[in-house]
Amino acid sequence: MPIVWTMDGDENSWAEWSNAMAQSGASTLAQELLADIHAGQKKAALDIGCGTGRAFLPLQQAGFEVIGFDPVMTGLRASQKRCEKDHLSASIMCASASRIPLQSSSIDLVLAIGILFHLSPHELDLTLQSIRRVMKPGGEAILHFLDLQDWRRSLANAIQPEQVLVPSYKAVVTSFCSEDILRDRLVSNRLKIKSLKLKTKETERGTQDDWIACCVRE
Repeated sequence: MPIVWTMDGDENSWAEWSNAMAQSGASTLAQELLADIHAGQKKAALDIGCGTGRAFLPLQQAGFEVIGFDPVMTGLRASQKRCEKDHLSASIMCASASRIPLQSSSIDLVLAIGILFHLSPHELDLTLQSIRRVMKPGGEAILHFLDLQDWRRSLANAIQPEQVLVPSYKAVVTSFCSEDILRDRLVSNRLKIKSLKLKTKETERGTQDDWIACCVRE
């Protein structure tokens, strides 16, 4: 089975999550992925699904001018407060990942951690196309997906793709995919795969399997 979709909760879950993460720093995964990235002058990074702005600090420390957007206002308000409190500079806007409101070929780095697997099938394809459109030629995208064997698959009931709500952020939607289907999806949306790695982590609840795709626009 190449891909599984699950659904649980509703849009209020994101507000609750934002409140819980308002004071939290960047995730371990984000810190690891950004640790060796250093931008030149006037390089722009886009944080898709920025939530409470947890990745803003490591992106700024890497030298990027930061743009973040999210469809959930609770998270955006928290990210604005974070910027004010920590003296961070970021352009923040309310927007959908499937319709990135930026000029074509304007972004050097796209970061999408913990967001793409919460999109409906149609929204995911539109988002990947939008990501490619806003990337500069030679720009890079760091994209996060979940493997079929990830333990979080057990948290909600499996559903058919046509049952996923649109817009998908109105419910907690999660997809889990195989390596083959992930490669096909990226290539079909004209993103060149620079690397695709499975990061495995043992937790108290089970094995966490995260796919990290680094893609470029030629």
